[in-house]
Amino acid sequence: MEIQVRHLRVICEIAASGSLNRAAAGLGLGQPALSHQLRRIERMVGGPLFHRDQHGVRPTELGALILRRARAIVLTFDELELDFHRQEPETAESIRIGWNDSAITGSLLGGLRDLRPGEPFRTRADTSRTRLLAQVANRGIDLALIMICGGRGLPVPPDVRTMTLVEEPSFVAIPAEHPLAAEEEIELAELAGEDWIVSSGGDGCRVVFREMCLAHGFDPRITHDADIDTTREDLVSGGYGVGLVQPTRPPADGLAIRPLAGAPMCVRHVLAWREDGPCAHGVPELATEARAGYWRLAERTASYRSWLHRHGRAAAG
Repeated sequence: MEIQVRHLRVICEIAASGSLNRAAAGLGLGQPALSHQLRRIERMVGGPLFHRDQHGVRPTELGALILRRARAIVLTFDELELDFHRQEPETAESIRIGWNDSAITGSLLGGLRDLRPGEPFRTRADTSRTRLLAQVANRGIDLALIMICGGRGLPVPPDVRTMTLVEEPSFVAIPAEHPLAAEEEIELAELAGEDWIVSSGGDGCRVVFREMCLAHGFDPRITHDADIDTTREDLVSGGYGVGLVQPTRPPADGLAIRPLAGAPMCVRHVLAWREDGPCAHGVPELATEARAGYWRLAERTASYRSWLHRHGRAAAG
C-alpha cells in the first residue's frame, strides 16, 4: 500500500490537535479507528510518528520530518481544489490578483491602487496561464495578468473576458563577455550551439520556443530549467547558458540583453476578468494605467528603446 494525501491529512490533523481524541473528532472518526489508521501509516513509513503520553501526542524525529513535507503537500492539493472547482460568490474583503512574471505587474497594481484608493488587494504568482484562467473562472481570483507566447489562441472559460495590453518581442540574455555581446541584434541561428536556460512553466511557451528554434535550423539544448527570472539571469551571467528575457528587463552585471533579429517570438500580456467580478467595470481605466506604466518602463530600458526607434515604434503604445 502506498501513502496517499488522505494519510497525510490524518498526520497533519493529529499534530495540529495534539491528541488522538481531538483529532478523531476533527476527522469525524472514532478514536479506535484513528489509532488503527495511524498504526497503518506508521508501518508504511517505517517507524512511529508520534510520542504518546498522558499529555497527548508530539511528533517523533521521523514524524517532524514527514510533517514538514505533509503540510506542504496538503496545502498544495487544497489550492488545486480551489483552482479547479467553482467557489460560491462572495463579497471579498480585498481584490485578488494573479500574475505570471509580466513586466506590467507593477504598473497594474499601481493603477489599481490609484483608481481604488484605500481598497486592499492580495496577489499570487503562478507560472501557469491555465491555472490563472481557471482561478478567475472559479472565483479564486478576480483579475489575472497572463503572458502568452507566440500567436496561438487562448482557451478562455465561459464568463471570462480578456484584453491584450501589450505585445512585445522576446530578447535574449547572454553573458557580457560573449562574442555576440557587441552585436546590436543577434540572429537566433547564431545561438544554435549554446546551452539554454528556460522556464519549465508557462503552458506552451516552451513548445513555442522549441518550434521557433527548429524553424531556424536547430533543436535547442535546454540544460537548465528555472522558473524565476533572477535565477535565470544569475545562470546566464555565470556563463552557464543563454535565455530569453522580456525586453523591459533592466541591465544587470554580467549580462548583455539583445534583441533577436526579425523578432521571431512575441509575447502578449493579457488581462483576464469575470463579467460579474468586482473589477469588470474598471477594466478600461486599469488597462490604460497599466499600458502607460509599461511604456514608461520601455523608455527607461536602453536596448528596448533603441529597438523600438529602429522599427518605427515609439514607446507610446
